Amino acid sequence: MTKIDGNEMDKAGQEYWNQVWGDTPPPSVWDVDSPRLKNYVERAFFSYLTQALKDRGFDRRETKLVEVGCARSQVLPVLAKKMEISVAGVDYSPNGCEQTRLMLKREGVGGDVFCCDIFSIPEQLSGSFDVVISFGLIEHFSNSDEIVRALAKLLKPGGLIFTNIPNMRGATGFFQKVMNRAIYDVHIPLTPKNMRDAHENAGLNVLECDYFLSSNFGVVNIGASLTGAPGWWMKKIVMALMVRASMCIWILERMTSRLPAKSMFSPYINCVAIKKLDAV
Repeated sequence: MTKIDGNEMDKAGQEYWNQVWGDTPPPSVWDVDSPRLKNYVERAFFSYLTQALKDRGFDRRETKLVEVGCARSQVLPVLAKKMEISVAGVDYSPNGCEQTRLMLKREGVGGDVFCCDIFSIPEQLSGSFDVVISFGLIEHFSNSDEIVRALAKLLKPGGLIFTNIPNMRGATGFFQKVMNRAIYDVHIPLTPKNMRDAHENAGLNVLECDYFLSSNFGVVNIGASLTGAPGWWMKKIVMALMVRASMCIWILERMTSRLPAKSMFSPYINCVAIKKLDAV
């Protein structure tokens, strides 16, 4: 488990992630061109992220982007192809890093993957990226300020950071606790205010920080380790019904407009910030 000053930081730990990423083959990348309903969340994320990059002038070929917690990244190959930017990844799970390399190669995309602890990065990575992104990373660390500072260390002054976490204080967190308490317990339930404070305490200027999307119960993870356990099939059925409820909401949104993202049912929190020009 990653530690700073003797304090446990990553509630899951390297061994946990190495096992998780080693249990299944590499997934497919985001299909952001597909109109199918099952790709609704991928399209929404891609649209949000690429718009954030375009709005701040990071849609050029010279842009260097790194994803921290990049194990089995489904977005790096898509960003490289669609935006023609330079991509890289950082993760401390050897299995996760190897699968990311395989996925980049499979998609015909170049990019370095650095297998290292984010708190002990190689010196050449410090201040070398225009954009840093992470999906589902910050909430695994007991000290949010420290993990955001570590991410910001990768950024050039004026660079952009995008961080996303699941909303574990709303319905998503409640059902995660019910379906698999062990998975819930490796998360810190943060709010948009917690996220904003962590980024500001890390010396960043926060541009946006709020809930994202109105519903997605697909975020809840039953866990492969419980397959066949008593009650597993019942949980599987309940989750399937909940996911279909979210899909009904997406159909409604496609017919009208996107519903507001509220604290109770929104599945995610997004934060976009800029590293100050005078930051070291």
